[in-house]
Amino acid sequence: MKNNSLTPSEEDYLEMIYRLSLNQEDIKVNDLSKSLNIKPPSVTKMIKKLDQKKVLMYKKYDSIHLTEIGTMIGRRLLDRHNIVQEFLKVIGVNECIHEETEKIEHTISIETLIKIDELINFLNKNEEILKEFREYQKKE
Repeated sequence: MKNNSLTPSEEDYLEMIYRLSLNQEDIKVNDLSKSLNIKPPSVTKMIKKLDQKKVLMYKKYDSIHLTEIGTMIGRRLLDRHNIVQEFLKVIGVNECIHEETEKIEHTISIETLIKIDELINFLNKNEEILKEFREYQKKE
C-alpha cells in the first residue's frame, strides 16, 4: 500500500469489514452502516474510496468483499485494536475504554505495539506479578 496509506477513518471501516467477514460471507452497505452507526450514503462513499485503494471490491447494490491485501490489513488492524484494548484493561482502564482504544490504535508505532503485546503476554504468564500490580493500584 505504498503511497496509498489509509486514514484512521478508512482503517476503522476496513477493520469493521474484516470483523463482519469473520461471521458472514456477504457484507452489504447496510450491514456496515449499522455496525459503524454511520448513514448508508456516507458508507457507500467510503467503500468507493477503499475500492479505489484495492483493499476491497464493491459494485453498486452488491456485496463488499475484501481483497487479499484488504484481508491481511484488516486482520492486522483487528489485532492492533485487541492488543491496545487488552493493555488498557490490564492497567485498569474501565471508563471509555473503546474511545481510548480508538485514540491510541491510530497513532501507536509497530515497535510500541509489539512491546505492549510482550508485556501483556508476560503478565498473563506471571499472574502473581499482575496480582501485585492490582494490589498496588488499590493502595494508590
